[in-house]
Amino acid sequence: MKSEKHLSQSIYKSLPALLILLTIYTAVTPETARAQNPPPPGIEVTTRNDFGEKFRAGRDSIDRQDWARATEQFREAVEKYPDHKLADAALYWLAFCYKKQKKFEETDAALDRLFKEFPDSTWTGDARVMKTEIAPALNRLYDSRPNNPKLNKAAQGQFSSDLQAQVVNPKLNNSGQNPSLAEKPAMTDRLPLDRADEIRLAAFQSLFVADPLRAVETTGEILKPDSTARDTLKREILRAWRKPRLFASQTLVSNINQNIGGKEFVSLLRETLVKSFQNERNLKIRIEIIYTLASLADEQSLEYLKRLYARAETDRDIKKDIINAFGGSASAFYPFADIAQKQKGESADRAREQARKIELDFLLEVVRAEKDAELRRLAFSNLRHFKNWLASAQAVEVITKLYDAETDEDFKLALVRFLAESRQPTAIRKLLDIAKNDRSDKLRLEAIYSLRTSKAPEVIKFLQDLIK
Repeated sequence: MKSEKHLSQSIYKSLPALLILLTIYTAVTPETARAQNPPPPGIEVTTRNDFGEKFRAGRDSIDRQDWARATEQFREAVEKYPDHKLADAALYWLAFCYKKQKKFEETDAALDRLFKEFPDSTWTGDARVMKTEIAPALNRLYDSRPNNPKLNKAAQGQFSSDLQAQVVNPKLNNSGQNPSLAEKPAMTDRLPLDRADEIRLAAFQSLFVADPLRAVETTGEILKPDSTARDTLKREILRAWRKPRLFASQTLVSNINQNIGGKEFVSLLRETLVKSFQNERNLKIRIEIIYTLASLADEQSLEYLKRLYARAETDRDIKKDIINAFGGSASAFYPFADIAQKQKGESADRAREQARKIELDFLLEVVRAEKDAELRRLAFSNLRHFKNWLASAQAVEVITKLYDAETDEDFKLALVRFLAESRQPTAIRKLLDIAKNDRSDKLRLEAIYSLRTSKAPEVIKFLQDLIK
């Protein structure tokens, strides 16, 4: 009993010393272990969360239009800190930087990651708009409805298996098509033309130049409801009307002006397209017709699309593509404007300016009056094609009025970001007003951050006072 009591007393007396040794051991051991076992080459040991530093550096690089450097900063931020509260914003700006570099596949991948990892993010609205913007560059049609942020029928693997499962007749029927392929609807926007349709398309392009009037008639025949042409051929025929290289042929311009005249030719083509649109039920073909009508860039065609938008009360897909057609054609080639004016020896500049004004006025009206917030954001995004207008004081005035009348917070964020890009003094004053007086903390913070590039004395004083 005495030995046991003596042992317990010895342990009790030694306990403080043991605790001190344990503390020293736990403090020193990790450093010793790291010294003895350094991380493999290329692996960085981060001792602090530098997400904010990388994010700010990325935004600063955007201000300098150093897209490559900004891409690197945002990519590092989202890869190292995928769970950060601002990771969704970093993903959006990463996609934005890729888009500026015309790296559309990378843009698409970054946006898909944003949708997947942050479905409830306030950035998804702007991301859907960007998806729609890059879709033509990827030769895709994008369904930007919030509940389905995917490409329309982009099941490439499914299509491949379906194609392999067909019993394909190697012989062509009397119309020159493979029967099994002619009967099967296109399942993807990237479905290639078969050899027979490739020959037909080449023949159409040659006919287009040699006899433009017959090319219009042929387009009408191919787009008839009882036509046996495949949807992919129909789409390529419509796209041929929008290819600038075909209009570069002096033979084409000469044939149009000698046989019918530029304005009459445009009128005939417009009538053919409108009739085909009214009879067509395939959404993808209708969309191609919308873009071809917009490319005519004459007052009657654009007015028809405006009326079509007003009538498409419940068809959001049609509305979206009309908006994109107006915005896309604003900076596009205007071949028909040239052809319509050359017969009289007049410049096409006036026709182009008139088309731009109609397009701009339409988009502004959608932004002002459309009840659907997503359509308003899409129209606003397409205003970026009108660079000269955006740089004007008038644009800031319009955006300021829109902001004051708007109730959708996500859309107001987009308006703040536009003001941040403007160099007009009135834009700075509006940002200051938002930073000081807006009821939304989110909008105030965005405005405060947007003031970082301004050196105006009133801005510097406001930021200093805010810190104090």
